[in-house]
Formats: sequence, C-alpha cells, structure tokens
Amino acid sequence: MNYRNFYLLVPLLLPLFTSAQAGREWTLSEAVNYARDNNLQVRRINNTTSLAELDLQQSRNNRLPNLNGSTGVNLQLGRTIDPTTNTFEAQNILSQGYQLQGVATIYNGGLIKNQVRQAELELEAARTDALVTGNDIGLQVANSYLTILLTREQLINARTQLALTEEQLTNTDAQIRAGSIPAGQRYDIVAQQADNQRSVVDLENQVRLAKLDLQLLLELDPDPDFEVVTPVRDFEEGVLFNDYDLDEVLNAARQTQPTIRAAELRRSSAEVQKDIARSGLLPSIQLYASISTNYSNLGKDFNNPDESNVELVQGPPVPVILDGRQTTLSTISPTGIVYPNLGYFPQLNQNLGQSFGFNISVPIYQQNRNRLNIQRAEVQRLGAEIEMEQAENQLRSDVERALGDLRAARETYRAAQISQEAAQNAYDIAQRRYSAGAANSLDLTTAANRLEQARVEFTRTKYQLIFNREVIQFYLGQGLSLD
Repeated sequence: MNYRNFYLLVPLLLPLFTSAQAGREWTLSEAVNYARDNNLQVRRINNTTSLAELDLQQSRNNRLPNLNGSTGVNLQLGRTIDPTTNTFEAQNILSQGYQLQGVATIYNGGLIKNQVRQAELELEAARTDALVTGNDIGLQVANSYLTILLTREQLINARTQLALTEEQLTNTDAQIRAGSIPAGQRYDIVAQQADNQRSVVDLENQVRLAKLDLQLLLELDPDPDFEVVTPVRDFEEGVLFNDYDLDEVLNAARQTQPTIRAAELRRSSAEVQKDIARSGLLPSIQLYASISTNYSNLGKDFNNPDESNVELVQGPPVPVILDGRQTTLSTISPTGIVYPNLGYFPQLNQNLGQSFGFNISVPIYQQNRNRLNIQRAEVQRLGAEIEMEQAENQLRSDVERALGDLRAARETYRAAQISQEAAQNAYDIAQRRYSAGAANSLDLTTAANRLEQARVEFTRTKYQLIFNREVIQFYLGQGLSLD
C-alpha cells in the first residue's frame, strides 16, 4: 500500500447516479464511503467474494446424497436376449429401460467436513480482501480530495497575487505619468502580470483535473458543478504536530488493518488443506439404492392367454417302469394357445425392481499420489506462514514509514512557513523601497516571485502534512474525515 504517491485511477466511466452528484458538496468521509461501495476495484473484489460464497454453499451441499435418473432406448437385431424374459429371441427387439439411483456418502475420512471448513476460511479471507481494497481506495480518495483543496487554495493565492500585481501596475503607471520613475520600469511589472495570469489559468485547469480524478474514483460522470467541502476551520499546529508512539500506532494497526487478518485466514486454510490431503489415505463408505424397470416389444401377457383355438395333442409314447413292469405313457399337451402383447405401462409395472447396499473403498496404492498431496499441502502451509510474516513486516514497515513521513512533513512545513514569512517581509520591504523610488521594478518583481513560490511551497507542505496525519489517524482506526 503506497499511500505517498498521488496517481490517477482511470477506470471505465459508468453512468451511475448522475443526478445524485448535482448540486451537492462532498465531504471526505462521504466520498470515501461512496467509493468503497461503487468503485470498480471494490465491486470486482466483491464479485470474488460472491464466488467464494457459492463455493462454500457447494461444499456444504456435498453432504447431501446424489440422485440420478436415466433411461435408454435400444434396438437389437438378430438372435439376442429379451430383457423382459431373459430368453434368446431370433427377431428384432425394441426395448426401453428406466433407472433411478441414489448414493450417499457415510464416511470419507473427514474430506467433506474439512472442505467446508476451508471454504469458510476462504470466504472470510475474500471478505477481508474486500476491506483491504476498500482501505486502499479510501486512501486514494483522500489523496485526490486533498489535491483538490491544495490546488484550489493555490488558485486563490495566485488570484490574490495577480490582483496585487495589477495594483502595482496601476501605481507604476501613475508614477510614470508624474515623472517619478522612467517608463521602462513598467515592462517588468507587465511581464509579472502576464506570468501571474498564466499561473491562474494553469491552476484553474489543475482544479478541474483534480475534480475529475475524484469523480473517476467515485465512478461518477464528469460534472463541472462537482464540489468538495472545504474544512470550516483551519488545522491548528497543535493538532498537526501531535506526537505518536510507534508501538501504539502499530498495535492499533494490527487490530484495524485487514491485511494481517487475511494472511491469518489463509494460513489456517493451508493447515486445513493438509487434513484434506490426509483423507485420501482413509477408507470411504457409501450407501446406495436403486429402482429400475424396462419394456420390450416382445413382452407377453402370460396371465391372460387366448385359448379359443386350443387343441389337445397326444405326444409320442415314452417308455417308463411302473411297479417293476415296463410300459409306455403318452403325454397330452394343449396347442394353439396365444399370449397377447403386454402394454407399455403394464410392463413397466410388472418389471419393477429395487436394490440397495453399501460400498467400502480402501485406498491401497495410488502411485503415491495421496502422500505427495500431503507433502504439497505442507509446502503450501509453510508458504502461508511466510506470507503471514511478510504481512506483519509490511505493516510495521508501512507504519514506520508513515511516522517518518509525518516527521519529515512537519520539518518541511516548518521550513516552508519560515521561508514564507521571510519572503513576505522581503516583499514588503521591496514594495516600500519601490514606492519611495529606492528600488526598481526588477527588484519588486523578483521579491514578488519569491513570495509566490514561498506561498506555493507552504501550501503544498501544509496539505502534505495534513495527509500524512490522516494516514496515521487511519492506522489508529479513526477513519478519513478531516475532522
């Protein structure tokens, strides 16, 4: 998180809430909160969070049984088995079968339980990442907001300087007409007036661009009437020069900054991954049940035969032994019995069958895949530990850098303040000498230029100091508000 760089975020413009921005002034806290809800980066990370929520829901649903239904139509040609009678038939058979099967996992080495736990950790980490992104966007908004205030104050100073130069030019013209000073002295002031006008135009453009930058961060359409609130009171030096203890700020940052929490969550997720990998070494138990039926175009209704053309036919004599004597018997069998075709739905009803059971699967050898998965999970856990340490070190580095920048900004601000006071005194002296004829216009314009540069530098260092203080307040969990 590099909070010191003032940079442009140029996303694709979206026509969001155009009417909401018209005719209102934005406070810093309002701009930060709005950006956290509408900025494209935040919305993209929120989309990632939604995917993590779906992953968690799926991992929980893995506890539920699977239920599958199937059907198939089959045409068999030639001598083949009739699926309804399990006998060979030498003709074409058209058949259809239905099957409904359910499988429930009873035990799989804790795989599902650990997958649910890991999905919960990943979801929490995704939500924490969203907070990290929101904080980064908040600092960018604070940068952009303070840039508007900075350029707007510099514009006020530039306009004030232009008015002073125009007043000097008027006085110089009066002195020239009175013969107090030569006419050539006018040109230095005219050049100074043109330079002041250029500064005003340049700063007006900078103000427009600074407002545009903030509107882009807020995902608002460009609006020339867009305005931000200027703090009612100026910051007192006692506020800007408050001292902060490193350990105090660091401890507060550990509690308020989500980067550490995200690293902790991913470390926990990596630890759960080891348990998931170990489940591959354990047996699994599944319970299953199924129901099936089928139909064939050769299916017959054996319960309702057609006996209208039945004839009794005597069969050939068969030798037998009865009471120790050899004799012959003849069998009489009916012929001409016709069995009608059985309908589609009656066949499905008659051929209905059910089955259930359980299956135990014991891993014996899978090319050492499971043990390699455990080793891989351990490496990932060590990587998460390293990332955790990096997050801790980065946070400490950020806090120390923020405090160092604040101290440097204070020294720079104090030096710029002294420089402005000296430049103001030098300008006042040059103006009095010029009015008395003891200095020429070049001396006066030189003093004016130095004063303008001192004012610009003082204004810049003041807002840099304000921003650096806001960063410390941000680490302390007090938000971004300029209050």
